[in-house]
Amino acid sequence: MEKNITELILKIRNGDNGAFELLCEQYNALIDSMSRKYSSMYPDENDLSDDFSQEAKLAFYNAALKYNIEDEKVTFGAYAKVCIRNRLVSYLRRASSKKRRKCDSGDSMEGETPQDTVIQHELEKKLLSLAETVLSNYEMRIFKMYAQGARAKEISAKIGKDEKSVNNAIFRIRSKLKKQSNNGT
Repeated sequence: MEKNITELILKIRNGDNGAFELLCEQYNALIDSMSRKYSSMYPDENDLSDDFSQEAKLAFYNAALKYNIEDEKVTFGAYAKVCIRNRLVSYLRRASSKKRRKCDSGDSMEGETPQDTVIQHELEKKLLSLAETVLSNYEMRIFKMYAQGARAKEISAKIGKDEKSVNNAIFRIRSKLKKQSNNGT
């Protein structure tokens, strides 16, 4: 790892906010691109874009605190990217879940048109159809609960399987669906 990055990380761990700003400047493109990418996945992207940006910076800060500077196998940039992605995916899931609950409770969604609702339902149907073609019965069962906002721990309790098995299935589900969607299927 670059000596400069290591020094900045050590200063951050000692409470130097200026060092964090310098490190952010070096990785600004990564932080911005990831927050834009994930905020664009949320239907009301203008509504939460600042929130996604803040979440990305918090994840980046936590990455600086937790990164093993002695590990030469993983660069700080790669580690930070994974940390940011994980946090933004979780934030996106929480934000979407809150929006879904609001819709289910009958509250009107400000700015949402009937066309938006139809498009969302069509996308959900396509995803479900794709899932049915590539997922095993076990994965499909987990996918349906996960898509409704259940966490791995809740799913494992419902189906009587180990939480690690459920997490592995969720990983396989994501991989399969991503691979199929990248292939244009």
